[in-house]
Amino acid sequence: MRKTIRWQKNPIVAWRAIDGETVIISPSDNVMHELNETGSFIWRQIDGRCSAAEIAGMLAAEYEVPPEDALADTEALLQQLAASALLVTAAAADGAAC
Repeated sequence: MRKTIRWQKNPIVAWRAIDGETVIISPSDNVMHELNETGSFIWRQIDGRCSAAEIAGMLAAEYEVPPEDALADTEALLQQLAASALLVTAAAADGAAC
């Protein structure tokens, strides 16, 4: 059985929402990352409790896109953010619901 990864924002990053978009700065390398509206929606859902599939479900409902497209886009963004060390894996949730 495949383990579900749950992500959380890396506590060392600084970020701010500006006009519906999100700007993230990684203090370790001073690189600025900008997320568009849908990327910002995904970013706001990353709390260590929600899986990619759960976040994608919220994205599909919010933007009225097919669930499979939302899941592909969500997984791609999560992997990109994790590769840039903006996300870290979350500790096992203690029954907390998404």
